[in-house]
Amino acid sequence: MKEASEILVLENQTIKLYDEIDFGFESVDNLKKYNQTFINGDKSALTSKIGIEIYENEKLLSSCLIASEGSGTGVFENSTLISYGGLIVCCANTVFKLTLPDLQLEWKTKADSSTCFEVHYLDTDYVIHGELEITRLDKNGKIIWQKGGRDIWTTPEGIDDFVVYKDYILATDWEYNRYKFGFNGNLLEEYKVEPNVEKHSKETIKREKWWEIWK
Repeated sequence: MKEASEILVLENQTIKLYDEIDFGFESVDNLKKYNQTFINGDKSALTSKIGIEIYENEKLLSSCLIASEGSGTGVFENSTLISYGGLIVCCANTVFKLTLPDLQLEWKTKADSSTCFEVHYLDTDYVIHGELEITRLDKNGKIIWQKGGRDIWTTPEGIDDFVVYKDYILATDWEYNRYKFGFNGNLLEEYKVEPNVEKHSKETIKREKWWEIWK
């Protein structure tokens, strides 16, 4: 039995997400089958595949597989979000919005040239922490602004490299340059920081979250 990489617990449903990097579209050996498939990019060049299932009272309601090009990613902390009655998932260079509970594709947006790490709320919109770009999306998936840095948007330790505060964003690149952005995308401040020596690994984790389905 395949173990879920993440479990999201709603009021009446449970959402399970699976890292399906080895899923073969023509294979009969896949551990799971999905009712629908949503792809962004060339089917022969997909680097990330995520399976999604929704259960209610342990009964499977719907399932789908999403897949995209770019640098490969799995299911990580903050790579999913329940919002506006749907499920948002970062998958390689694309952010997918799926309806709940039927898992129909509402929109998909290529939000980074390489890969999307995280999705966070930004007022009534979203901000995507990508490897090469920080991207603000509106609730319909439209890009409002994008910002790059001198290097990739993470540090060797992967600690506190991207934080959304009440009225600004702090992002740190590989060379420990830290950038303070306003919610309008304007650069407010830039300075150097010291490496964080805490041990950290961005491995796929199994976790449970309690959500309100609407925001």
